[in-house]
Amino acid sequence: MRSPLSHRSAFPGLPSVAGGLALGLVVALAPALSAGSAPQAAAQGSSVPGASDQGSSNTPDRTAFYTPPAELPADPGTVIRSEPMAVTPSVPDLVAGGALPADAQRIMFRSTGGAGGPIAVTGLYLQPRAAWNGPGPRPLAVVTPGTQGQGDQCAPSRSMEVGLGVQTAPVSMAAGYTVIDAYSMLAEGFAVVIPDYEGLGTPGLHPYVNRDSQGRSALDAARAAVRLAGTDLAPDSPTVMTGYSQGGGAAAAAGEMQREYAPDVNLVGIAAGAPPSDMLGTLDRVDGGVLTGAVGYAINGILQVHPELRPAFDRRLNDEGRRMLEVTSTQCVAETAFAYGLRRTTEFTVDGRSLADAARSEPEIVRALEGYSLGKVAPAVPALVLIGRNDDVVPHHTAVDLVRNWCAQGTVVELRTAELPAVAPGLVIDHALPMLAERATSARYLMDRVHDRPAPNSCGTV
Repeated sequence: MRSPLSHRSAFPGLPSVAGGLALGLVVALAPALSAGSAPQAAAQGSSVPGASDQGSSNTPDRTAFYTPPAELPADPGTVIRSEPMAVTPSVPDLVAGGALPADAQRIMFRSTGGAGGPIAVTGLYLQPRAAWNGPGPRPLAVVTPGTQGQGDQCAPSRSMEVGLGVQTAPVSMAAGYTVIDAYSMLAEGFAVVIPDYEGLGTPGLHPYVNRDSQGRSALDAARAAVRLAGTDLAPDSPTVMTGYSQGGGAAAAAGEMQREYAPDVNLVGIAAGAPPSDMLGTLDRVDGGVLTGAVGYAINGILQVHPELRPAFDRRLNDEGRRMLEVTSTQCVAETAFAYGLRRTTEFTVDGRSLADAARSEPEIVRALEGYSLGKVAPAVPALVLIGRNDDVVPHHTAVDLVRNWCAQGTVVELRTAELPAVAPGLVIDHALPMLAERATSARYLMDRVHDRPAPNSCGTV
């Protein structure tokens, strides 16, 4: 039985919405394809969005909301505060012929950081207005965002409010493209919660692609959603995790961690699109492409959780490399692509080796990166892993290895390879196209898990 919100009938303009946002991302990243001036180091100002040193911005000043209380609740997943918010109101009005059929709340909840201590994480919750007519309570989808950047202004709960957040001092542009996945899940009848991740919006630096940090943020977002007032969720609402790229890694991490960290979350399935499961392999793949600067996010994130590794990085980074870390620490992905796209990380090391090879020379760094890897623990629920054959950010073979590792531990896993031709290697397009081409696949797969239908299984054939 199909859920009451068919993706064909509830959102007639959804393909146009997705296409328009995709076009916006391409436009945002296009400057990286042309030669630009050397980037200027971003000012290291307040970690609270809306502070005076952030210059002008089209996003409302929400400083008070994103400032955590002095004392955090004891229990992970506890809602700290919430408030109504708008989500790109002009997009559904102009394209889909009506307002977004969901009520949105900005939320703050207690989670556990990459270093193991209590933290506050923000995000947003979308409550469908249409009644849930399926069996049991309405299901919940945790949509884990792809790469946003490392500045507070990049938080999805901020960019999704205006669709495209633009600010000065420093110049920044944050695209709320997570709405694509959110719409797909809403179309199937799911309520949706989107975590901002640790350090995006809230104080502290975002520990980019840190397995423990983003997995916990996703699971605690699920806990917070079922405790939030004014929803039709139940404590045992069937819950799914779905995301792409960084979000695919976060969804996979949440699936692996759920039994130990959040057994109270009624997880029934996960969908991990292009999950970065092998950090060094991914660093090798992005080197020289549009996302070269994301290496800066990764190193900054490692140092946020493992400050004791700074001497090891100092031994390997030259002055330009240290400057790259400073610049990227306050950027969103568009300006990072402009500043460092198509450059080689050999420019940032003292001996001219790539940063991935330099990291391999430091046992302490290798040990830290091993903690970022996926596949050592398997989800207890069925999983879908989506990857493009010619993905130019996450190597196809690393997704295959992840599936094999999960299969070996008894998880039912479907591997779906998007057989798309290589269009423009190194420009992120071959990474993004499978997300757009398969945008409804994950939602349908996960709704089948809610209905307890037999899960497709690629184990034994990969």
